[in-house]
Amino acid sequence: MLFLTLASLPAFADELVEGARGEEVERFQQRLADLGYLDGSVDGIFGKQTTEAVSAFQDLNGLTVTGLVDADTRKAVFGAQARSLRVSYARGDEGDGVRLLQERLVFLGFLTDDADGQYGKNTQSAVEDYQEHLVAQGLTWVRVTGTATSVTQEYLFDESRSTYLYDLHLTDEDAEVRRLERRLHALGYLDGESDSVFDSYTESVVRAFQQAAGLDATGVADRATIDAAFSTDAPVAERFVAHDIYSGDEGEAVTAVQRAMAQYGMLAAEPDGVYGSDTEEALERFYDHLFENGSPYAENFAMYDGVSASAQDLLATEDFFFYHGDIEHGDTGEDVERLQRRLYTLYYISKGVMDGKVGDKTEAAIREFQKNNRLEETGVADEETQRALFSANAVAKNTKYKLVVRISEQRVYVYGLNSFGEYELDRDFICSTGLGNSTPPGIYTTSTEPLSRWQYFQKFKCWAQYSFRITGDIWFHSVLYDAPDTSTLRYGSVYALGQKASHGCVRLRVEDAKWIYENCGDGTIVVVQ
Repeated sequence: MLFLTLASLPAFADELVEGARGEEVERFQQRLADLGYLDGSVDGIFGKQTTEAVSAFQDLNGLTVTGLVDADTRKAVFGAQARSLRVSYARGDEGDGVRLLQERLVFLGFLTDDADGQYGKNTQSAVEDYQEHLVAQGLTWVRVTGTATSVTQEYLFDESRSTYLYDLHLTDEDAEVRRLERRLHALGYLDGESDSVFDSYTESVVRAFQQAAGLDATGVADRATIDAAFSTDAPVAERFVAHDIYSGDEGEAVTAVQRAMAQYGMLAAEPDGVYGSDTEEALERFYDHLFENGSPYAENFAMYDGVSASAQDLLATEDFFFYHGDIEHGDTGEDVERLQRRLYTLYYISKGVMDGKVGDKTEAAIREFQKNNRLEETGVADEETQRALFSANAVAKNTKYKLVVRISEQRVYVYGLNSFGEYELDRDFICSTGLGNSTPPGIYTTSTEPLSRWQYFQKFKCWAQYSFRITGDIWFHSVLYDAPDTSTLRYGSVYALGQKASHGCVRLRVEDAKWIYENCGDGTIVVVQ
């Protein structure tokens, strides 16, 4: 068989080099094109693209890279073991192959978009960045085109290939820093948006990763660190590296503080990652609570418009639960307010019930909480009930779906319960919320319900489809019509989606309003933030 294979090879000159022409070159080009190494034309002219294709073949098939076609290269190209490459992709392509390409680019820190299977401008730019990266590594035969050629993808999907260029240190500033930060953010070590600056926080994050990966914690991102970070078995952080945060900041660190404030009944809002006045007020309550109970950690939380990294570490490691006595029907005071705020953020009561007094609705909520948390259903918040209520593991009152309206993003996020009883994102919708502050933030449960297939708004003399009450006269509904007839659509309400445009309601595309109307029942949790 070996004799027959060799005998069937076309007769070539001793060596083909750039500038050669003729049938021999054309046959060789055709073979490289069939294997996926040559994207250029098969024209019998040994030009720059052919040299690059030969170099790529040599590199990917274990040969010395010369760009020249010697006897070993010729034998390998026409041999049965020649490595064939995957198909290429370019802007405008779509499908699973593009999605896999995007996922790999995201993994390596070149792309920040979701992998949606659409080869658009951002994917093209990410491919260009990766190709420039390969050139910087010395692969001069790779062309920077933004097209995911077969050769580009061969390097991209090679998990054993290092993406290291050079060590990254404190004060460095370039695209490699941003790429590393993106990866460390994906692994859970870095909080906030990645940038191109290797500052002291980046150094701390690198040290934390190095410790988790069993490397010397130098804070310098050397080859071993970068290879470990971009490996498929890179250790995932249990918690991001804390850093000082201040009023006006956004990010996971803010969310974590808000989550702790909600846990201890200090914050009556869904954590949104934005350090605003609600968070400041919650921290003020928390400080007073710790001070009054003689906590040695109180002074760590004396600054309401900022939380230090060390204070955040305390929130993650210390138990700040204090028991003052049972809370039962008729009781009033700060402990009741704290209990009600916690019941509110766990979806057991509405905002209107938070009045500082244990009435019938609060007592019923305590019973429901006790039932869901497998406690004796007494309606009295004894020590066991309070300890469960103010813990991070408190079981909330959940509905099949939870709808979260993010006003700043003009989107509605639909979360569904998974098999573990946890919410995970199911779908999201573009929307128009109210002009100014007419869409009220809050957590709504007892007031939510589907209303009408067609809804008439007398004050504004218009109609909408599939109305669903959030609270009062604030509803989800479709875009607008002049009459209960789809042919009377007001196109302006369609074009306005994605920006504030309503009088307080949340407008949606017809199909999205219909989905909520048909799938979300009475009492569905709705969070507006």
